Amino acid sequence: MEVESYFKGEKGISWGPVIVHLFDAVMLTLQRLVIDKKGVKPIEELRRERKLYFDNLISILKDEEKILDHEDLKELEILRDLRNRVVHENYRPTKDNVIWAYNLVRRFVLKYYPDVLI
Repeated sequence: MEVESYFKGEKGISWGPVIVHLFDAVMLTLQRLVIDKKGVKPIEELRRERKLYFDNLISILKDEEKILDHEDLKELEILRDLRNRVVHENYRPTKDNVIWAYNLVRRFVLKYYPDVLI
């Protein structure tokens, strides 16, 4: 995973891009969950309407029983807010922010797709 190269010091010391990459991983996982549960049509429709956003994916998945648990959802929303601050407010996250986000995203992805991060 590219994020690991930041932790090893192989990339620059700006943590903002890591938060963006981690949130992108969440978005891809949510899209995959939608495809697995509802088929590709909802994703195609959201792309066509240019509405492929976190809240829209969550809305689709809330219709499914027990897909997203409340605690995961709360933490994912915090990550989204952190990502938005990085992108729109030029916020510089700390290494602790990134470690928290990395652990959250790793746990979330592995919960649904354990073969992805071996």
